[in-house]
Amino acid sequence: MLALGSAAGVVGILVLRLSWGLQARSAWHNLAGWGAIALSLLCGAGSAGAWGIAVAALWAMAAAFACLGWAAITTPPKRGRAPNRRAGMLPEGGEPLRLGERFLTFALVAVLSFGSAIAMALLLRWIALLCGAAEANATVIALFTAPLAWTVLAYALLMTASRRRQFALIGATMAAALPPVLAGGLS
Repeated sequence: MLALGSAAGVVGILVLRLSWGLQARSAWHNLAGWGAIALSLLCGAGSAGAWGIAVAALWAMAAAFACLGWAAITTPPKRGRAPNRRAGMLPEGGEPLRLGERFLTFALVAVLSFGSAIAMALLLRWIALLCGAAEANATVIALFTAPLAWTVLAYALLMTASRRRQFALIGATMAAALPPVLAGGLS
């Protein structure tokens, strides 16, 4: 069963590679490729649980690596110059560096959003405890929430154009820690 799952994963990757190389999009090829990968997952799980899924996935990843490696070796280089796409990383000519704005952006996105993520994690831990969850389960919820909230918050801050909205977002999420702090639920 595990060998079948591993083979299905490899076949699924090969069919998807074939499908993505076609001139027109083929729903049937895509469906067959993803179906073979799903069959691989089911066979791996049926034979050895999570270990079987991991083994079958390794075979599929090895096939994907081989396909990407082959494409990298055989694809001819593009003709012409690479595009000069700049995202405003460095100022041009005599423009000011705006180091203050850059530092503030870093502080908001990296430092303050991390504090806000911890505040949201504390709130969810406190709510879980109020709902009757065990200490360990509430702590796991907080440990799950913090990096996820940090990622979403950092993205939201980077996509927000005005500083006023950025500070409002940080302030609103920092306020999430108020209920557990005021209720004394952090001890």
